[in-house]
Amino acid sequence: MEDRKLQRLKEVLSVPTHSREEELMIDYLEEVLTEKGYDYKKDNIGNIYVTKGEAEYFPCFVAHTDTVHSINLNLKVVQLEENGQTILTGIDAKTMRPSGIGGDDKCGVFLCLEMLDKLDNVKIALFVSEEIGCIGSRQADPEFFSNVGYAIQYDSPKGDSMSMSLMGKDLFGKSTNFGEKVSPLILEHGITDWARHPYTDIWPLMEKFGFSCLNLAAGYHRYHTASEYVVVEEVENGFELGLKLHQILGENFYERPQQEEKSYFNSIFGGYGSSSKQVLTEDDDEDDFYYEEEEEDGFVYDEDDEMDIIDTKSGGYRVGEFEDFWDYEDFNGGYSIRKYGEQNDNIDFDW
Repeated sequence: MEDRKLQRLKEVLSVPTHSREEELMIDYLEEVLTEKGYDYKKDNIGNIYVTKGEAEYFPCFVAHTDTVHSINLNLKVVQLEENGQTILTGIDAKTMRPSGIGGDDKCGVFLCLEMLDKLDNVKIALFVSEEIGCIGSRQADPEFFSNVGYAIQYDSPKGDSMSMSLMGKDLFGKSTNFGEKVSPLILEHGITDWARHPYTDIWPLMEKFGFSCLNLAAGYHRYHTASEYVVVEEVENGFELGLKLHQILGENFYERPQQEEKSYFNSIFGGYGSSSKQVLTEDDDEDDFYYEEEEEDGFVYDEDDEMDIIDTKSGGYRVGEFEDFWDYEDFNGGYSIRKYGEQNDNIDFDW
């Protein structure tokens, strides 16, 4: 990675940010975008939308601005060399102890900014509070996405993984024009672990707007831990792959094929979730619950606290419910095609 890009990556990684405490990252992004003269807007919850150039259908690159790590104003990025790779990790400058660097998803933020600089016609969307249930992307601006042809997020760990599905829903059809174009390139760049993952921001986007999506490796390791680190070469690989994907996909619309509705948690964990048209909602007594009918858009909202949003289309779980449940190795417990082959709901790894 050239020195200019490496310095920017370190700069982004050095900004402390945590779910619902993302002001420092948002301020940083607004400063960068203003300095470069980009056309952007920030909505009332902090989501940032940027449009560059003109196109009938834009490619859109996506990341989230929060991390799971508590705000640490003493966060310092440290560079190491190991086995021919450049490693970035975080320490507390006062205690010299490990402090989560937040590559999940600051690496994605960095890659979105690089794509914005490199491409002539592109959109980027940077969403708040993904880690506690995709709070920002659930409220994505329909007008902004009305002329988006496909979306690429950088929020899969390590350098070899991607999401084949989120919440039991495929991000794209493998036998479609989109799938046939992107699959060889993805494999050429060493991304061979095609996994079933829980959620990230393109999940509500693909459900709401109907375009095909990708969620690609962002180069972060041991995510959600104090000893998290970033492999610079893997981040660069993601950047180069993004450019090639843009080149082959162009500025076109790629519809995401519809598929049978099913609960991710029922299919994976044998009944953990519920596909009922009614949802369990908490009343004033924390120990009491009642059922509330589903609203037309598939969500039930608590006017006083967005944390109580329940998505009835994905098993009736509460937003933020799985913030800690998924926090372990093997990327949120996702099933991997590389590990499980054709046992994985009849998805054939036949590229």
